[in-house]
Amino acid sequence: MKIVIGVRIFMSDSRIVIIGAGSHFTLGIFGDFFRVDDLWGSELVLMDIDEERLRAVSKILMRIVEHEKVQLKIKATTSLKEALENADFIITTIRSGGLEILKNIIEIPLRLGTVEVVGDTVGPSGILKAMMEVPAIVEIAERIRDISPKAILINFTNPMTPICEAAEKAAHIRVIGLCGGFRHMQRLASDILKISESERLDVSAAGINHFTWTVDLSYGDESVYAEFLKGLLLEENEQIVANHRYFIGRDLYRLFGVPPTLSDRHTSEFFHYLYDWINHPRYGPILKEISGYIDYENKTLSREVFKKKRKRMKNLLRMSRGLEDAKITPSKEYAIDIVSAVSNRKKARLLAANIPNDGSLEEVSLGRFVEMPIRVSGDCIAPLRRFRLPKPIVSLLNLHLDKFQLLVDGILEREKDLILQAMALDPLTPSPDKAEDILDEFIKHASLYEYFKKTTNV
Repeated sequence: MKIVIGVRIFMSDSRIVIIGAGSHFTLGIFGDFFRVDDLWGSELVLMDIDEERLRAVSKILMRIVEHEKVQLKIKATTSLKEALENADFIITTIRSGGLEILKNIIEIPLRLGTVEVVGDTVGPSGILKAMMEVPAIVEIAERIRDISPKAILINFTNPMTPICEAAEKAAHIRVIGLCGGFRHMQRLASDILKISESERLDVSAAGINHFTWTVDLSYGDESVYAEFLKGLLLEENEQIVANHRYFIGRDLYRLFGVPPTLSDRHTSEFFHYLYDWINHPRYGPILKEISGYIDYENKTLSREVFKKKRKRMKNLLRMSRGLEDAKITPSKEYAIDIVSAVSNRKKARLLAANIPNDGSLEEVSLGRFVEMPIRVSGDCIAPLRRFRLPKPIVSLLNLHLDKFQLLVDGILEREKDLILQAMALDPLTPSPDKAEDILDEFIKHASLYEYFKKTTNV
């Protein structure tokens, strides 16, 4: 294991907590300490309810800290209360219920006639996932409010938008959601524009998580947006579009005049057109290939998901025992950048974060969580610019935001009917009857009767 490090003259005394520390995010987030390189002296608290994974990850990190001789205290605990005491920043990377619940989240809607690709954000599966994740994150947020109310919650767990809205609404703490989806546009545009360093492309995009729209691209001080849009339609770039899984994105650009930021894997799920796209002779095979979650032939959660989990755990155990070099690569996610900027009272410019809308995304309700570039200046976190998106796109954003608001209210108020209405609004729900069947079956399989006991028709 080798990490290139510089001269460490910046120190910090921040207490940074990762909840769900056994997840795939943790090693990359730890690598970001070396990339940012000014948080030495901090304490990194690892919290997870899975003791085996927690023990493996903490051993790996402690070994690297000792080897690299950095000043970073590592603490591991299964106690949420202990983890949150005197916390300054809390990063959530949880998956509530594990793979058995994920199996129901994916398979119940599929059996009842839905079409999905990922199922972690929208569609009936996205709603079912929210029913598991939102209560868990809200419990964490309420404990933060009671134990460390000035701390900032930085969330990675999906579905991002309802989780952030629920946490803020229930606990009235500062919440930021992070996702690196904009990097797809960086890679796509760099290939079309023949720019070798994709990270130097500045993406200006706004919308909601997994559904943002790029309104400008710049390289250095020069806008290359018009050149990119022209290149996107050139026949000579057809293979690049294919490689980046952006056929649907290109079609949507032709329709709305603004290109979606993410690949077809996520973008396609926000439209009822997915029912045609999944059967399209060109688009369908690509969508099924890039799903990563669904066995479409058997309408089940893919076995590869279980294989990857077992392989990852095996690798963690080998690394923790010193049988394999720890592979620590910075995630390049923005959590540690935010921690660094706030802790060290410095400025940072970040290309994407989910924050409450202050009017910077025009014609979208104030206070709703939207994704856009932000600036961090000490303790101040604010949008970088204003965005005006085409009316049809705004209408789509508001549809999904209204759906998420119903969903959040239904979960927080334990009202099944509100969740049912949210599911009925989603473009991927086949019918109101199917929405009710999906919801009832999931409540049964996930043993959520007690959670919704105040609702008489459950």
